[in-house]
Amino acid sequence: MSELFEKGCKLAVKNFSWLVGDIKKFKVKAEKSVSKEFIDSLTFTGMDLEPYEILLFSYAGAIIAFIFALFLDIIIMAFYGFSFASIGYITILMIAIITIAFPLAALQLISEYPKAKARHMKIHSLGDIPEVLSYIVMYLKLIPNLENALRFAARESKTSLAKDLRKLMWDLEVRIHKSIDDAITYFANLWGKWSDYLKRAMHLVRSAIHERSEGERNVTLDRSLDVVLEGTKSTMVEFANKLHQPTLVIYSIGVMIPLALVAMLPAAATVGLKLSIFQIFFFYDIILPILLFLYIRKVLLARPATFNPPVVPSDHPSLQRINKKANLISSIIIGIIIAIPGIAFMLLPLLPLKGGILEFFVKPADEGGINAYFPVTLFILWGIAAAVSLYCLKTYTPYKKIRDDIREMEKEFSDSLYVLGKRIMEGKPAEEAFHYASETLEGSKMGDVFKQTSFNLLSMRMNTGDALFNKKFGSLKHVYSDRIRAIMRLFVEGVKKSYVAAGIAIVKIADHLKQLQDVEKSIRNALGVLTSTLRSTATLFAPMIAGVTLGITKLISNVLATIDWKLIDEETANSLFGVKFSIINVPPEIFVLVIGIYIIQLVFLLTRFANGIDEGDDKIQYMYSLGKALPTAIAFFSIVTIFSMIMFQGMSPV
Repeated sequence: MSELFEKGCKLAVKNFSWLVGDIKKFKVKAEKSVSKEFIDSLTFTGMDLEPYEILLFSYAGAIIAFIFALFLDIIIMAFYGFSFASIGYITILMIAIITIAFPLAALQLISEYPKAKARHMKIHSLGDIPEVLSYIVMYLKLIPNLENALRFAARESKTSLAKDLRKLMWDLEVRIHKSIDDAITYFANLWGKWSDYLKRAMHLVRSAIHERSEGERNVTLDRSLDVVLEGTKSTMVEFANKLHQPTLVIYSIGVMIPLALVAMLPAAATVGLKLSIFQIFFFYDIILPILLFLYIRKVLLARPATFNPPVVPSDHPSLQRINKKANLISSIIIGIIIAIPGIAFMLLPLLPLKGGILEFFVKPADEGGINAYFPVTLFILWGIAAAVSLYCLKTYTPYKKIRDDIREMEKEFSDSLYVLGKRIMEGKPAEEAFHYASETLEGSKMGDVFKQTSFNLLSMRMNTGDALFNKKFGSLKHVYSDRIRAIMRLFVEGVKKSYVAAGIAIVKIADHLKQLQDVEKSIRNALGVLTSTLRSTATLFAPMIAGVTLGITKLISNVLATIDWKLIDEETANSLFGVKFSIINVPPEIFVLVIGIYIIQLVFLLTRFANGIDEGDDKIQYMYSLGKALPTAIAFFSIVTIFSMIMFQGMSPV
């Protein structure tokens, strides 16, 4: 996203500099007008931009958004034949809101992007703290050298916080900081305003190096890790407690109230509120999803990151066969094929048709045909659901499987380390310790890794480092867990010093890993009830409510068809809502399509909300969850809609 933003700024300077006249004067003026927070945020994000470029891009974005808003206004007016008398005051108000809101939103979002990006990066980096600090603590228990410990954590961790640590070490090299103590103090104070527990933990790490005995040093290091784990846990639990109100708001304004109003829309005509299907579409499928998206985004931006998911490397053998472009094209083709009956219903009434199978598909429900049994527009919804689901599952299932394997291996790893460390503590050589551990852990993935390590040590006469990390024969060649690889590097460093000391440290590291896993599990449990409710709402409750209310809508529409509308004040209704396309005159099949599209959007939004709470910014898990949830939701929506329409059809007046 940052790369696209930078390109947009450069293009704006190239093509829209005429907006500000003298670009040099505007550059000076922009640098004086922006706040220090803006400059600090821009520096923190690392974007190669200047303030005047961002401001010029925001002006250009506002103009483009205004042109786009005018384009939408023209489409809306064309829908009413460019007659202001036919449009109605409500539609005119909608046009005015679009014309004003789009440019203002573009101006605000673009100009504030560096601040939002920096804030997101800092909050997201908090999830890296347990991993980075655990590497530092584990290294110091083996070798009490703080500078080397920081280098190890910066080298082995692929997190964004580790990048800041690498910058800190570079600053130390070029003498920006006089000593490692000064560097630690600077780093702790820099992140202290975002994470008080990281600041306290770093000060404890610094003081641990100056402890006289190894026992006191280890106690202080353990305390620093406990501070981070407890801080991470309490921060996430506090966030979970604050989620109840936002969840209630989303459930109310996104599910209950809008879907309950569906049944009341035809009844509103009895008091002169003759809404058009266009207005219903605009509210349900454009305005409401945008509002929900912005609110969900706001809530998730405040989510404190915890434990980042395992990174799936792009060079993994199982991913080489994935062709995202081919998957996308094939999914779209299959979706279009499924949607053909619904598309025919929407398009073929424009053509003169008499008799034949096509007429059977395109007749409205009140004229017979297939729509008398179930809405043909459901085929369009099935096509959309099939296309999205096929692409998501076909593309991201391999990623999900790899990640599950990594997590399963990491779950086994702490117990495996304990077995290995106990053997090393007895003074046994590495080859014997790995052989014993492989037999003890036979049948597990880590058992296979240790077995290969033992073979490399005994049969191929490799040293411990090569037995594990050799690019061709190393036992960790196909182990894609950064955590496992980093700790085994620690093991290699430790055995160079002393087998017994390395064994003791490995056993303690196993305990630390167990602590990390316990805290991660407790955080997931704290969020589990909430996220499971959201997923159930997306796949079951919202489709069920929508299906039932659509059946009630059809019943009310049939009842209202018998009313003498001359009794209604047409002039008042038309002035508010327009004279064309009353919802009462729209076939129920079209209404099913509009609400069905809203259900699809709800699945996208609620799945994003649930996954955002559970996993953070994890595209792989989100796409996989979406691929599973969408077909379930649309299938349930279709079944309930058909059943309720048939059931309420029997209650309609003849």
